[in-house]
Amino acid sequence: MKDLIQRIRTDWQFLIVAVTTAAVGLNFLAHPGLLDDHSAYAFIVSVLDDAVFSVPISVGGIIGIMTFIIGWAPARIPLLVFYQFVWIILFFAYIWRTFNGYPNSTWIMALAINVMIFLVALWGDVDG
Repeated sequence: MKDLIQRIRTDWQFLIVAVTTAAVGLNFLAHPGLLDDHSAYAFIVSVLDDAVFSVPISVGGIIGIMTFIIGWAPARIPLLVFYQFVWIILFFAYIWRTFNGYPNSTWIMALAINVMIFLVALWGDVDG
């Protein structure tokens, strides 16, 4: 338990990204149709809250939380790449919705999480 607490103190940023990713995926599973859009390219944005996208997001976040808890550092780089992919797609989806008449500020959160993932990958605690 002391080891886990120390890991949280030194690498809390990775844990926040993993928990946030899992929570967004689970939110999409709980609320299908959350990103419904009726613009010309709605099929691009609307598929993101379907199970085909939300299940891998949830699983990836949960795997990140589990590997963090057990301290398995080799999973860190592939998970950060996965998280960056997920959050850049979500950023573009949210900004697309904003430009198509569905104003929201969620794109700001997605952009901030993208920056955070980049900085965790660049300067985070690699010993996890």
